Amino acid sequence: MMKEKISVIVPVYNVEAYLERCVESILKQTYTNFELLLINDGSTDQSGDLCDQLASKNENIKVFHIKNAGVSNARNVGIQHSRGEWITFIDSDDFITPDYLETLISVVDSDDSIGFSIARLHHIKNGQITELPVFSGKKEKWSTEETMRELLITTRTSFFPVAKLFKREIISGFIFNTDYHLAEDALFLTEVLLKTKCTSVFIDKPIYYYDHRQGSATTSVNNHVFDTIEVYKIIISEVFQRFPKLRTELVNRECWSYITVYDKIIFTDSSQYRTEKVKLRKWIINHLSEILKDPYFTHFRKIAVLSLLVSPWIYRQIVGLN
Repeated sequence: MMKEKISVIVPVYNVEAYLERCVESILKQTYTNFELLLINDGSTDQSGDLCDQLASKNENIKVFHIKNAGVSNARNVGIQHSRGEWITFIDSDDFITPDYLETLISVVDSDDSIGFSIARLHHIKNGQITELPVFSGKKEKWSTEETMRELLITTRTSFFPVAKLFKREIISGFIFNTDYHLAEDALFLTEVLLKTKCTSVFIDKPIYYYDHRQGSATTSVNNHVFDTIEVYKIIISEVFQRFPKLRTELVNRECWSYITVYDKIIFTDSSQYRTEKVKLRKWIINHLSEILKDPYFTHFRKIAVLSLLVSPWIYRQIVGLN
């Protein structure tokens, strides 16, 4: 498999403090047949210059400077310019283990039904590196439905495109939807699975450091935060038509989408999103029974949701403890 080239696509936007850490981790890969595409999405800091500096030192790096249009557009540009038989996505404020590429490509065999391989994430906070936990390292092949279920419950994998290696011919006909700014990557994965009916291979090993950084796109709060709910409405509708047996997982995702948006806006200033806070609290309370019966929500989460019956202030205090 060392013969097959991998395209590593990294969207870049105002990450001058983290970009070198990301790129260095990619350049240290044990699997060396790869190209690294840095897509500078109109950065207003020194990220663009840093991309050029890094490229001048390594012939594997290609840089594309584009007008700011969001991470989805940057990923699409990366796909268009990639030349590898396989494609992987890495966020520029995250980083990977030296065997990231080797691990992902080693579990792919000659089975043409396999669309992508998947490994575990290791979650860290604000760059504080913690030791990688030990997992079995075992390989599992998942059917289309099994893959969809695992993506929905996010226990062993994530609904992000990272820590995955995609066969180029599988995703070449798809694009990340630029109409949305959150959860559009989950929609991309859903459409790839449902339309190609591909299978996947999972390896039980953490190889990707996912940095939960304050101020990043997934933690920032703006009007795009409500995209999460709208995108999951699409995902739930499409998946239920194909896999009705996944109803429990889909109900969980629906409830999760409302809860995660509520969790973000409840910590904003009291004058912000007043109407939305009331509407989301009402929706969550109206679905309390489903949430309490849900096998995927933790006891902590269920207690927090119960407190909403009494007071949003109490809910905020409980959620803030986690």
